[in-house]
Amino acid sequence: MSYKSIYTMSASALSTAIRTKKLSPVEVTDAFLSRIDEQNEHYFGFVLVTPERARKDAKKAEKEIMAGEWRGPLHGLPYGAKDIIETAGIRTTNGAKVCENNVPVRDAHCISSLTNAGAILLGKTNTHQWAAASTTINQHFGTSKNPWDPSRTVGGSSGGSAAAIASGMCPLALGTDTGGSIRTPAALCGIVGLKPTHGRISLRGICPNAPTFDHPGPMSSEVADAALMLQVLAGYDPLESHSSNRPVPDYLATIDKGVNGATIIISPDFNQNKEIDNDISKAFERVIATLIDLGAKVETRHFPDPERFHTLFRQIAGPEFSEVHRPLYERDPNSFEADVLHRIEWSLKIKTDDYVRALRARSLLIREVEEFFAGADAMISPSIPFTAPPIKTLSIDINGKPYNFLDQLHRPFLSCHNVTGCPALVMPMGLNASGMPMSVQISAGRWREDNVLRIGQALETSQDRLFAPDLTH
Repeated sequence: MSYKSIYTMSASALSTAIRTKKLSPVEVTDAFLSRIDEQNEHYFGFVLVTPERARKDAKKAEKEIMAGEWRGPLHGLPYGAKDIIETAGIRTTNGAKVCENNVPVRDAHCISSLTNAGAILLGKTNTHQWAAASTTINQHFGTSKNPWDPSRTVGGSSGGSAAAIASGMCPLALGTDTGGSIRTPAALCGIVGLKPTHGRISLRGICPNAPTFDHPGPMSSEVADAALMLQVLAGYDPLESHSSNRPVPDYLATIDKGVNGATIIISPDFNQNKEIDNDISKAFERVIATLIDLGAKVETRHFPDPERFHTLFRQIAGPEFSEVHRPLYERDPNSFEADVLHRIEWSLKIKTDDYVRALRARSLLIREVEEFFAGADAMISPSIPFTAPPIKTLSIDINGKPYNFLDQLHRPFLSCHNVTGCPALVMPMGLNASGMPMSVQISAGRWREDNVLRIGQALETSQDRLFAPDLTH
């Protein structure tokens, strides 16, 4: 099979080919390493590539599979890992110059899970400094670029992972999401990104951002690929305080069951009724029509006082972020890039009393959202109300009106699900008139990743309806 045939295959297709011995892990790994050699200089998905380790692990996987010791669907599949996730013996910079020589002695829990499943690490993907903002413009290591148009941003902070998948440099990647850091780059780069329920995947060995909002999760080109990865990553870790000891369902057992009879909510209140660009609104209308054609019931529900999501996010994420970085800030404030320094300084102004009150209010809000989801399978919304802006200006356009990407107009669409801890998946829903990806978000009640994956799969298999003929890439 040709090198191009391999790097354009989904992770699920590669898994089947490896299991049936039509492809070897060595062939697959070599194909992606070659693709990285060709493309990384253009898009900068990987900040560090580990070819020697990858080839060694691929040979081991091949030997095991040939001996009948197949470990499961990820055996022999390559992946990239965001560079805030610890990897034993491999540099982990956290996107910060002060960590450029940091070499962990042990793997993060999620890396160990993937290694035990036989997955093959290709290297570390680029991130914003301390994974603290939404551009993946890293002044020390470099800027990741959007494969749909390299003059445009990938978003962040898991931007390197998104660039790597969208450019065919890896079939799977790990990202993290505190306020949208998986879903923003996935949406802007036209791939799939899943933020699971808070506590579904262990945070141990991942540089903290705001621990009660932090979520590791899979990034991929197709919905089923995210399910494959989640199946391995999900589970209880008794050594991590946020990890929840709950049963992990078989996500692939239900992913193809469709949406006939499902109840799906629309609630612009969750997004604080923010304006959405017309191209994205039209694409979202096609999503709604597709779900109805597939047998789903789509209904609108009101949610009161959605400004609470924004208020609680700042009051909780701020103190948690500043607590993590206070020692370095007090010792060397100039080590922080300007946007990260600004985040620390406004975070430090939040009073402890306000943080404690916000934690109490958040607990009640989570209960309220659970009631909101009662009787429904999921909720859908646009992922982001605009498409990727130019790196040079970061100027976004919504219906002909200019805004600054750094004003975080996308945040209301995303961070509400970090506040509640509910699972949320973003996936492509076509291209706008300029040929840039648009994205839909599917969320559900806590622990219902099976629902968002099933609905996402139904939409993906009907994607000819989502990609209008004049917008097809």
